[in-house]
Amino acid sequence: MNLSLCNNFHDSNFLLSVNTQNELFSTAKGYSVQCDLTSRIILHFGEIKASFRILDFLNFRRFINSIDIHSKIFDLSDESDYEFVEVPRLNTGHKMTLCEVIQLRELVNGTHFAIELNSMLHEVLFSEQELV
Repeated sequence: MNLSLCNNFHDSNFLLSVNTQNELFSTAKGYSVQCDLTSRIILHFGEIKASFRILDFLNFRRFINSIDIHSKIFDLSDESDYEFVEVPRLNTGHKMTLCEVIQLRELVNGTHFAIELNSMLHEVLFSEQELV
């Protein structure tokens, strides 16, 4: 996915600069934006730069939240020190420490919260306009 598509919009023979990326959430380790042109959620976390359709994002969130951090912390085996995280549709996987998984979880859940909040605000604002 070409992320520059979210920064520029072609109109006839000239290039218009359009603000199409809206930051949803950020942490010390990453941030997420919503691209209005492509209707995608774009996560930036370390070396991971992933673009999601909303359903793919929700599935990725479900996967990240299903990782049992508590049991991995108390498991003394070497395999429990890392988690293999695969980003949907990118065909890439990343070996992450438990700290990185927790930080990614914070970013993903914060992004989800921002999307839900934006949806509720949009619903309330547009329902009030219909009443006026």
